[in-house]
Amino acid sequence: MTELKREATIRWLDHPPGGTPRLTVGSEAITPSLPLSVDRHAAHPLAASPGELFAGAVGATFAWLTAERLLGEGTQARELTASVTLTMSGEAGDDAQLALSAVACQVTARVPSIDQDQLQVVAIAAMARCVEALGLHAERIDVTVEASLESA
Repeated sequence: MTELKREATIRWLDHPPGGTPRLTVGSEAITPSLPLSVDRHAAHPLAASPGELFAGAVGATFAWLTAERLLGEGTQARELTASVTLTMSGEAGDDAQLALSAVACQVTARVPSIDQDQLQVVAIAAMARCVEALGLHAERIDVTVEASLESA
């Protein structure tokens, strides 16, 4: 069995839930620490929201799985761009109760010797694996995938 662990630390030093928490990751790739914006009404101009970070995690996983699946089918992408939009829904006025309700993924790729329909099939399979790998509740969220092939 393979096990993979990744680390992140949130330091919230200014009277939580007020102030601005900061994120660091185990690889120290985000230096200095990234400010987080948790108040959707007063966004810090240089801060990322937890939802944006989650969208980034989903997008990175989706892109990686799409690239791996293409490679496994014998054709490597020259370029691949994945965009992810997460929709959170809940009761009005209660941000703490928001839950993921939809994931919309778009992938654009330059891939030799593949057609649009094949890319769409690959992208759908990659997204299904992404949902599974991230432990998302597929039965509770609306997942859409749109793939487009760019000319080489």
